[in-house]
Amino acid sequence: MATFPLHEQYPAKGYDHNDPSLRTGEGGLTVWDLKKMAQEEEFSELDNLFDNGLTMNALPVGLAAGAAFGILGRENRLIAEWLDFAVDKNWRGKVYFSSNDKTVSQGRNRVKSSLVRANAPVVPMLKFTTELLDSHPLAPRAKSNLVILSYADPLTKPYLQEHIFSRVQVYDVMVAVPGKYGPVFVGKTWLGKYDKKGEFRASDPNKLAARYFLDFNEGALKEQRESHWDGSEEELLDPIPHMEN
Repeated sequence: MATFPLHEQYPAKGYDHNDPSLRTGEGGLTVWDLKKMAQEEEFSELDNLFDNGLTMNALPVGLAAGAAFGILGRENRLIAEWLDFAVDKNWRGKVYFSSNDKTVSQGRNRVKSSLVRANAPVVPMLKFTTELLDSHPLAPRAKSNLVILSYADPLTKPYLQEHIFSRVQVYDVMVAVPGKYGPVFVGKTWLGKYDKKGEFRASDPNKLAARYFLDFNEGALKEQRESHWDGSEEELLDPIPHMEN
């Protein structure tokens, strides 16, 4: 079980997030298409996308529509149903802060404030730090640069979900691929532990806890609101914070 450092910066180069060549239009991938692939266990296809992603010149910024598929416990129906409820029914995506250093920033997850109230508002919680890296030991076959998300210190307010994640610790790695509305991110999540320096040790580098997908493009956010929303109110960060780094 290797220990993975949090700070390994990638030089600014590659595609811009609003590059029109990354927008494939009708028939292109959305986060909901990618989630359907996971549900249908098309994991080889998803891994191929992950391993052959786009090299980007900066971290994404702003609100992202998200879809996720929990993997651990799928052999147990009750655990699988709980994962669907906790992740799919309550998680809506992420928000990324802008920063002076476009390869290092912070963000929050868009999550319902209560696990039990169906009409609970979606709020920004579960703090993470994020970096654009050249490579990472958890993704040895990735040909592009990639984005990591560390949850070494997830607490913002006394939300139950944050306290759960402070004990059940996870780490995310994602890469960009062309999508219907523009670049869409294909992500993987591992379980493990953070040490006192904020470095993550995966419990099993070969075993994923979840797959997730993010799209920061306006078209994806519009589709989420129109076709993948349950009417819940959302508390937005306005303006989205800027990191002075």
